[in-house]
Amino acid sequence: MFLSRADYQQMAQLVEAVAQSTASAPYEAAIQARNPGIDLTRQRASRSVLMGFDFHVSSDGPRLIEINTNAGAAFLAKQFAGVGSDCLPGAANRPDFAEPGLDDRLVSMFLDEWNTLRPGDPLRTVAIVDDNPENQYLYPDMLLAAELLTARGIRTRIVDPLALDCRDGRLWHGNEIIDMVYNRLTDFQLEADSSRALRQAYRDDAAVISPSPRHHALYADKRNLMLLGGVEGQPGAVPAALRAMIPQTQPVGAIEPEATWKARKTLFFKPSGGYGSRAAYRGSKLTRQVWKNILEGDYVAQDFVPPADRGLLVDGVPARLKYDVRLYAYAGKPLFAVARMYSGQTTNFRTPGGGLAPVILV
Repeated sequence: MFLSRADYQQMAQLVEAVAQSTASAPYEAAIQARNPGIDLTRQRASRSVLMGFDFHVSSDGPRLIEINTNAGAAFLAKQFAGVGSDCLPGAANRPDFAEPGLDDRLVSMFLDEWNTLRPGDPLRTVAIVDDNPENQYLYPDMLLAAELLTARGIRTRIVDPLALDCRDGRLWHGNEIIDMVYNRLTDFQLEADSSRALRQAYRDDAAVISPSPRHHALYADKRNLMLLGGVEGQPGAVPAALRAMIPQTQPVGAIEPEATWKARKTLFFKPSGGYGSRAAYRGSKLTRQVWKNILEGDYVAQDFVPPADRGLLVDGVPARLKYDVRLYAYAGKPLFAVARMYSGQTTNFRTPGGGLAPVILV
């Protein structure tokens, strides 16, 4: 997928602006007031490994659709992050996200997260944690992450949260102490019974956990776009020059239902704590029953920004697939970009010819 350097620079500027806004005291206070049950004081200096900023590229430039703290597939996608393209002349056909340097930055991200909270201590062990990980669709991504970290001298295990135990002020996997958790769970607030050991480790600071409940509340809750895209002076509002990149977002419960139903074709609806396009709906596809469920749930309505599309051959047959651009980032700095190509209402890995694609800057 070809992306203009100007659009990429705008994306990078917004990533940095979001990092600055979400680090401000007024923004944190606003999030805490909205979520009084979440303790935002835990592991406060950490920044959340591998955040994902998802963009649609419109005729007016890139638009931020959502922010994710459990952005998977980075270790799969990095293998082709540095490719060029035969479509470009030789002078322009250079890798923008070369893998050797990218490996260093990915490992440094874990070390920086660790050293911020445990200065002076060596990082010995990392657990990559997900429910029943061997049966997860992105288990190969976890294997590649473990392979890279292990090659750099960090013992890495892929484990189910039920295999962990928190005792004596440390997190354990069997007889092995776990220093840091790369958290792939979609139990964002660690509320499930299966997350009991992780929940205790987070509360007791027995291990560095990233991403954590704090990270999800500050960055990935869909309601946060209302603050980040807010007017001047609102807690967390990004600079005016970047604000147009954030589509207007508002809670469904705060708007008049019948008027919203009439305007539904211009809107996209998402659960505030959702992930992976689950229970997300394009307004033009809504039925009355789904609309009733949305009104009863905790949803946001976002101005609909159509995804761009890309022409390609699928088994020799011309096709056009939609795409979004995911920009992986850490601490306000982009790591690399990947495109997700698909057909249908939302991103998926089921479309023939779709899936992950390299991004070439032009």
